[in-house]
Amino acid sequence: MKRVVTVLSVAAVVPVLVPTAVLAEPAQHAVYEESWEGTELLAADENRCGPWAATFHETREGSYRIVAAPGGQTEGEVHVNGAVDGTVSLTPVDPRLPSYQGSYREKANVVLTGVDEETGDDVLRVGQYRLRVPLEGSDGSRLVMTISGKVTMTPDGDLAVARGEETCAAR
Repeated sequence: MKRVVTVLSVAAVVPVLVPTAVLAEPAQHAVYEESWEGTELLAADENRCGPWAATFHETREGSYRIVAAPGGQTEGEVHVNGAVDGTVSLTPVDPRLPSYQGSYREKANVVLTGVDEETGDDVLRVGQYRLRVPLEGSDGSRLVMTISGKVTMTPDGDLAVARGEETCAAR
């Protein structure tokens, strides 16, 4: 008898759930490909890897998976998860100093709630990223550069957490 009651209970609920599931919008998926290259001259006081001026060169390539699903905390929020592979070279202005090269994989996880109309910048609810770059010197010395950060906003748009860290040290 229990089996019959269970089957009747499930049969009674299915007609209520099916129309709801059919009407729910499916998540929208996309992939954003990134390919970038840039060079920056660092003054001695801007170089976290040493007290010497240097040229910092970086190339990046990878992709981010973007998912827009209905029912987030904020209307229109978009989830972004990705991994980007990159290479870095750090070449001192003084040719007597060793130059450094390395590669990394950056991982990023972000929840976007929109785009700032004035600046074009993403508006984040939660975002975090981390990359670690082991750098090999032309003289055999080694450095490790680490860059990480996190931003968290309240549903009302107030800043709850904002931190970032950039370090570079001998290893």
